[in-house]
Amino acid sequence: MPLRRPALARPAVGPIRIGDVLLALVSYVPLLLTHRGKLGADTKAYLYLDPAKLMSKAPYLWDPSVGLGTVTHQNIGYLFPMGPYYWVMSELHVPDWIAQRLWFGSIIFLAGLGVRYLLRTLRWEGPGVTVACFAYALSPYLLHYIYKHSVILLPFTALPWLIAYTARALRHPGWRHPALFALVALASGGINATSLLLVLIGPLLWVLHAWLVEREITFR
Repeated sequence: MPLRRPALARPAVGPIRIGDVLLALVSYVPLLLTHRGKLGADTKAYLYLDPAKLMSKAPYLWDPSVGLGTVTHQNIGYLFPMGPYYWVMSELHVPDWIAQRLWFGSIIFLAGLGVRYLLRTLRWEGPGVTVACFAYALSPYLLHYIYKHSVILLPFTALPWLIAYTARALRHPGWRHPALFALVALASGGINATSLLLVLIGPLLWVLHAWLVEREITFR
């Protein structure tokens, strides 16, 4: 007898949900109203001083412009997505402090949306979904990194998306969801491989759950 493969609910494309609007307001507005005009010392100064110069050096392991030359550390990860984001903001002449606040807010907002996408993949409905989005997006885990190493939070934001894409890839053949999984992993794991590896435990646990508990898939 073939193993059961439950139908996958697709996110509805329709009216904007009030929960998503509230999540966006909470993610962006308080940050934009906090210390307006002041820039936090987040990640790398060249993201704000000269993002184009930072990206031009990011592909190379040797940087001759520092002292007598030095080996770069984790620079290649700034080629995507953080470097291009600040470069675009610079080209559009968006003030650095606003660009930084929008970056912080997007990390929070996308984390919450990822939880919604994951729970809809699992066919959860009701107000509990919105509560879960806020609970994850506003996790105290953010406080240690958001003001100094925000790039480290990208795997945190990616976690629910990666689990959801794993579930959908297992349930539906094709390249779309594996490709989205790869794109999110690329965007979130370019700076710190350890953080990405720890986050990938989540999709692995889902595979084991689908195989051994739900029996939606076979070992093959």
